[in-house]
Amino acid sequence: MRLTLNQLLFRTSQAKDEVLLPVLTELGLGRGQPRILTYLLDHESGTQNEIANYFEVDPASVSRMVETLRKNGFITRTAIEDCRRSNKLELTDKGKSTAEIWREKYRALESKLLAGFSEEEKHQLEELLQRVLDNARKGSGNE
Repeated sequence: MRLTLNQLLFRTSQAKDEVLLPVLTELGLGRGQPRILTYLLDHESGTQNEIANYFEVDPASVSRMVETLRKNGFITRTAIEDCRRSNKLELTDKGKSTAEIWREKYRALESKLLAGFSEEEKHQLEELLQRVLDNARKGSGNE
């Protein structure tokens, strides 16, 4: 019996998570936290609102993750002079090295998932998944 698209997406996500969960544990991170670290690695700094908007997630959940990352020494948070409600987030040395390790592990997993795919097939898969995402956003009003 063929799996539905929903089942395929769910099972693929589950399988990916099973591989990455030990990496999270090894690095001392929780779910969702690597996204914040890699965002800051790519952008050098950012605010909680910028991160929430970039990943299209609730600012409150970003706030909780940021606080945990700060307490664990992965990021620093400093007040922005002109804006009392915003804080500038930056990686510590520990955060930078952790983000780089995460990115390396994630890229290795991505290579494993796409083994045997031609470059054209990879590009086609990206385009198709982007269309699925765009359609899902239209249905939810999150365009």
